Amino acid sequence: MNRLACFSAVAGIAFSVVLSTGCAPAPMMFEQRLNSDDVTVRREAAKDLRGQPRDARLVPFILQACRDQDTDVRVYGFYAIGRVDASVEGVVSALIVGMADTSVDVRRAVASSLGTINPFPNTCLPHMIKMLVDPDDKTRTLIASAIVDLEGGGVGSLLRGMESKDAELRVAVIKVLAQIGTPAKSTLPKLRQVAREDESAEAREAAEKAIKFIEG
Repeated sequence: MNRLACFSAVAGIAFSVVLSTGCAPAPMMFEQRLNSDDVTVRREAAKDLRGQPRDARLVPFILQACRDQDTDVRVYGFYAIGRVDASVEGVVSALIVGMADTSVDVRRAVASSLGTINPFPNTCLPHMIKMLVDPDDKTRTLIASAIVDLEGGGVGSLLRGMESKDAELRVAVIKVLAQIGTPAKSTLPKLRQVAREDESAEAREAAEKAIKFIEG
């Protein structure tokens, strides 16, 4: 057995012992595994990170997983980031990078975590608005849900989204406003304008429906 394989086996056994005894794994264990040249070891480490309780000591390793060249490692890392304090340096920038990842699975993981991360990073909102027209339907749904769950907290960014030259994005934004309902009352003047003047018939129709939902 070569030295790398030997280390991988020992690390796996040690981690299993830690889990079976109910003790929190030492951060050093994640450092060693995430720096392995064996992608399988890194994937397992990132997968284990996803299942850990909130622990500030693990944030550097979660961020490292989010930067990994392997897609699966990044996916697990971005699911794990949903239990991280968003005010910690590097978390918001990692999320923004993740939202533009070429892998749909990574973007789904980011979108999912944006619905659970606390405190919510408001600086991510402009990037989230753009994801409302992501090519992947599930990603769009997760992002819309995360914005709706803010109960009006993302209304300002949505209002700016209605100024987009992209008709598809305008429609997506308006539909989210309709889901938000009453907390989006401040957007009614703009919605009425869109309903009257927008060049897109779909946007005009969506605005009319949104007005009814918001007005109750």
